[in-house]
Amino acid sequence: MYWFHFSSDLLMPLFSLIGLLLIYLGFRTLRRHRYRKRHWVRTKGQIVDAHIEVDIDVVPFDRDDPVDTSYTRRLKVRFYTASGEAVEFWNPYSTNLSLNRVGSKIKVLYNPSNPRDARIAGGVNGAGCLAFMLFLIGVPFALSGVFAVLKFFL
Repeated sequence: MYWFHFSSDLLMPLFSLIGLLLIYLGFRTLRRHRYRKRHWVRTKGQIVDAHIEVDIDVVPFDRDDPVDTSYTRRLKVRFYTASGEAVEFWNPYSTNLSLNRVGSKIKVLYNPSNPRDARIAGGVNGAGCLAFMLFLIGVPFALSGVFAVLKFFL
């Protein structure tokens, strides 16, 4: 006999813990993004390169589409500091929803004490989108644990 099954009473509290972890990571990401918006320097940059990352998963049991492929884009941005120094960086956040093209202008936030520490300021390439997605996934997971506790006590 198995000690764990998908209808087990352990599953919902586990989902709840995963949800709480995702919500915490979302708050932490949002807090860091807000700190950057308040203390870092905002400037305009230009996208100079885009790297497409391809992830191919072969699913042997899916008869309709045996190969699952996903694409994400990371953007390389060039901007100039207040002193006129040219800085290029790869944005740490990648997405498959980016409509920004090479050569287009974009808002950038950079650390004045270390200009190489920079991020795209917003949009789907920014930290706000990542935080929103963490919340969007974390809340239903956390609520599943709440419902499990209510079911247990009622």
